[in-house]
Amino acid sequence: MKEAAMRAMLISGLGGLMLAACHGATCVESDPQALQVETQEISAFGARSVALDAVYERHPTRALVDFANVEQTGTSPAVYQVHVEMTGSPEARAIYDVEVSETSDGKLDVTGFTKSQ
Repeated sequence: MKEAAMRAMLISGLGGLMLAACHGATCVESDPQALQVETQEISAFGARSVALDAVYERHPTRALVDFANVEQTGTSPAVYQVHVEMTGSPEARAIYDVEVSETSDGKLDVTGFTKSQ
């Protein structure tokens, strides 16, 4: 008898936890400000990824990325300036400035590429 009551309480407690977790997730998903920040972070990460792919495609090298800074300079469509510095001595390291823009179908594409050093 005690075992059955304990199981019922455990199942009831787990059900309550699941409902609370789902309710919390729903609240976060429906918060427009949280969604906007998340979308901006994903887009900046995507712009960085597209820029790094362009660097390695144009200049295949064994050097690694030391630093990559992403700055959004335009909205609707989004435009990102990505500054990339590769590893190496200060005089020999390669530095690239890549412009990544959002296309009309929402994809990110390289629209400018400059090797600064």
